Amino acid sequence: MTNDFSAILNALAEAPLAANELCRVFHGRGHSVAELSHINLDFYPPALFLVSYQEIDEQVLAQLTDTLWQWAQKNAPALVGALVYQQRSGINTRNALMHGELPQEHHVSENGIKFKVDLLSRQNTGIFPDMRRGREFVQANSKNAKVLNLFSYTCGFSVAAMQGGADQVINMDMNKGVLRTGKQNHQLNGFDQGVSYFPHDILKSFGKLKKSAPYELIIVDPPSFQKGSFILTKDYQKILRRLPELLNENTQLLLCANSPELSEQAFKELIAEHTQGTISFVERLAPTDGFIEVDSDRSLKALVYKTAN
Repeated sequence: MTNDFSAILNALAEAPLAANELCRVFHGRGHSVAELSHINLDFYPPALFLVSYQEIDEQVLAQLTDTLWQWAQKNAPALVGALVYQQRSGINTRNALMHGELPQEHHVSENGIKFKVDLLSRQNTGIFPDMRRGREFVQANSKNAKVLNLFSYTCGFSVAAMQGGADQVINMDMNKGVLRTGKQNHQLNGFDQGVSYFPHDILKSFGKLKKSAPYELIIVDPPSFQKGSFILTKDYQKILRRLPELLNENTQLLLCANSPELSEQAFKELIAEHTQGTISFVERLAPTDGFIEVDSDRSLKALVYKTAN
């Protein structure tokens, strides 16, 4: 790895830290700086969260983290109170607090919505910064709607839907732990009514979903790979085939895929093949600020569809 961290420091200088909201600071995975393509840096106020997708030499890592911390102490001491490093190469993810202190209860904000996060004990933090545009779309399109949130994780879409005036949201994810966090996220934002949490395998639970159909808004945002339960390239079509059973004449759908191996065109063809002409493409959501991608086919694809008339 290069010892030239100027691209990261430049991104820090330009990042909207003063807004005190969750954001991507440096998106190395977008391959705009080839020698830093394994590095991402996010701001989870009050913490900088540095992630590497390959092993970094201990000396270089110390140099990088010290450089970032010194920059923060000089330029944003009132905003940045901690620096966490996550090593994501290989089988085991390692997280370490390199500088400062984290809040005991760590909550971050986005568009006035609070989310509970954990930067130290697991690979995923509790919220995905790259899906901000998706949450904004859901918030803007949920007024008086019945919303279905599949692969709901910690229910970020659901909180956004409730903030946007949804009548009802059903969240489904087979992981009970993330749904518990999802419930806490709703409580953090004052939403106790109108939200359901189903800890079920989606591929085996469409009967339950069909009973509550139809829905005005459906969100499908699966993991690329979930050992033993979901492989995007093999299992997405099983979800798509059942979606027509859940629609009314005005349903909107946000269909997402975050696999570099699946191009936008291939994703659209997959959707068209397995939904039998029942839905039509509207738009691909623009990338969230900070997520500069050299190749848009390798980046997050969040596609909006609606019932075909």
